[in-house]
Amino acid sequence: MKNIITTITFALLALAGFAVNYDIKTSSVMGHPGTEVLGDYKGSWYVIGFETPGSLNKPPRYQIFKYATGFKVGKMSPMYPSFGEKTLYLQAAFVNNKISLFYARCGKREDVSILLDKRDDRRQLPVIMRQDYDPNTLEPVGEPVMVFNEEDEYFAPCGIVVSESPDRSKTAILFKPYYKQQRYKVTVFDNTDGTYFTKNFDFKQSKEYLKFTTMKVNNNGNAMVVARIREDVITLAQNTTVKGQTKYYLFGMDKATGKEPKSTELLLTAEKGGSYRDPLVTALNSGDMVVTYDNLNGEALRSVTVIKYDSDLNASGKQEVEPDSKFAAQVSAYHSFKKGKEFSHLETQQILPLDGKGFMLITEYHDTIPNTDKSQPAKTERNYIITFRFDENMGMKDQQFIPKRQVSATVDYAFSVKAYAKSNDVFLFYNADWEADEEHNMNLQCTRLGADGSEPETKKVVNTSGDFFTSMESIYPSSEGRVLVTVEKAVDYEDVQREVKLLEITPR
Repeated sequence: MKNIITTITFALLALAGFAVNYDIKTSSVMGHPGTEVLGDYKGSWYVIGFETPGSLNKPPRYQIFKYATGFKVGKMSPMYPSFGEKTLYLQAAFVNNKISLFYARCGKREDVSILLDKRDDRRQLPVIMRQDYDPNTLEPVGEPVMVFNEEDEYFAPCGIVVSESPDRSKTAILFKPYYKQQRYKVTVFDNTDGTYFTKNFDFKQSKEYLKFTTMKVNNNGNAMVVARIREDVITLAQNTTVKGQTKYYLFGMDKATGKEPKSTELLLTAEKGGSYRDPLVTALNSGDMVVTYDNLNGEALRSVTVIKYDSDLNASGKQEVEPDSKFAAQVSAYHSFKKGKEFSHLETQQILPLDGKGFMLITEYHDTIPNTDKSQPAKTERNYIITFRFDENMGMKDQQFIPKRQVSATVDYAFSVKAYAKSNDVFLFYNADWEADEEHNMNLQCTRLGADGSEPETKKVVNTSGDFFTSMESIYPSSEGRVLVTVEKAVDYEDVQREVKLLEITPR
């Protein structure tokens, strides 16, 4: 399951050290071993709870939870039966003002192994179904609807990618192809009028096998899909095997026309001794798309290439930015340098849309180091942050350095920084290093980056007890300026590993 967090039973959360400017509420402990947070919809939080994961013969049952602001009022659905034998749950999303749960189904016992294939893009999902639920009553709306059948579409997807537009008026679904097939499908829902656009596309003209990495949709319903040439199959093209080069394709499609998608190539060529990371993409509030990729010199971030595309997939601006050298002295406190003052292990984590055409890049130190105790896993470090703010003309307004330190060896609580914007003020949430030992006394902190470019303001939000820690795979913002994070407790008895509460934070 995507974004699944293990949960069980009841416990108490001790909260202390509230910052003055934060209103914090907590839910009761989630009573299911698996939860998926859907986030905010019309002022309420939605979560799906699953029983202990079973098998294709006995998939888990599930419940849907709805929480009002501050968790004052809660509603839960009945315990729904599983989707049936030989089914595999995929993901949930808000589609056409309903809660939609997507799951795959195979018809033959011999197809079970293919459905569960964990190799890269080798899994095949012959049929994908969607079951809708009313967000008010939490009851099913009609019978399950088939949204994909390989016999009709002439290819088998290996998975789906779901994307919401910045204003949440559009929801797009990408059906990624099995690794040797050259077709894919995109469906874009308009959540305001209930209409949708869906079409199959092929990329045979490229004469290459592609790996689909991500997709974003803008407020107008235009979707951008990013794919790269696969390295694990032989390409048919003769000009893409040059060492140090990787070709990416950006497919842009407009639901209003239904025409074949426009495409553009992005050929990344590493300089001598250098390399690059896969592109990130996001849709801005204005409808433009921003694509970035990191240029590396060994382990150091040399620069970040930033490209903006309009709705017609025309590049409307491009520039290369690098961390300000004045931050090097502060960076040196985190590790010793072998070659001068380099920004080693720094990588772009997020492109955050701001009002209009503005946006912010959030980069973060992220490294894995061996553990001196060989019986323990390697330690994960996610330390300082450097942010880049851009205006509507792609002019860089300011850079900010935010010091922090996170190290985790036994549990994965050193999550990457998560950001959200309220107007053009940006709030960065992250865990601060704990003081006592590797498992206790952790602080959830928030740094506010004002729209006026003033110095960052960092405050402690929550000091967790020795039992609970903050851990986020995602941050869930609401239209009312609230955000939702999860609070977890590591436990060790029987088959229980974690317990989880929901934490609602409102910056004031």
